[in-house]
Amino acid sequence: MNNPSDKPGSIQHLPYTHPDVISIFENATVHAMIMSAVKDSVKPGGTVLDVGSGRGELMSQLAMNGYDVSGCDLDDECLRLSSRYGPVTRVDIEDIQSGSFDQKFDCIIMSHVLEHLENPRETLGRLAGFTNGLMIISVPNPSYLQFIARSLVRAKIDYVNVRHLCCWDWYHFKTLIEMACGFKILDYYYDSVALPAPAPVRRWLYRRGWLEPIENHFLKKLLPRFCRSVTAVIRVVPE
Repeated sequence: MNNPSDKPGSIQHLPYTHPDVISIFENATVHAMIMSAVKDSVKPGGTVLDVGSGRGELMSQLAMNGYDVSGCDLDDECLRLSSRYGPVTRVDIEDIQSGSFDQKFDCIIMSHVLEHLENPRETLGRLAGFTNGLMIISVPNPSYLQFIARSLVRAKIDYVNVRHLCCWDWYHFKTLIEMACGFKILDYYYDSVALPAPAPVRRWLYRRGWLEPIENHFLKKLLPRFCRSVTAVIRVVPE
């Protein structure tokens, strides 16, 4: 029997433990980038909602940095894991109602969630009703350097992630946010730029302490728009 979490677009796919050291490294870089965006945009003590709170790593970092953090997810085990760091709510974000949350938040975070949704524009519009003005959204970047390298050598086209229904490069993400949703992008943030090398090579570099300076510093400075994620701080209400 097929796992229902493998259906196209499913958001119930997060592994409850990291599969390997590269997964840990890549998740840490995304979370560090989002934390930088939060610190630049929201004062400590502000209320933050992590949509798709997963294992709770981001909620943990927000709490440790003095934010009043809440989370929501649809997966029961993810709710259990993330509830260690703040209150969590079981919510299908594609079916958000006016009473889904009992407060407005200073900032709503969505990290690698939007690409799973059948109606991302509609969901963003509903979520906007629960923020005092800000969202921080991160989605996979189709201009990811490893994908570009595979295309240049005409590598076999296969499923990158069968559960992703949508993707946006930097230009189309701006179109979605500003022209389709009527919001305003205030700033962009960049995570690591993955070296286009086989996984065993990246693991070898990681274990010797070389992967972080290569991907998080040298390549990120050289080719920022080829990073793993398209991430933006967004104002959803007029100033």
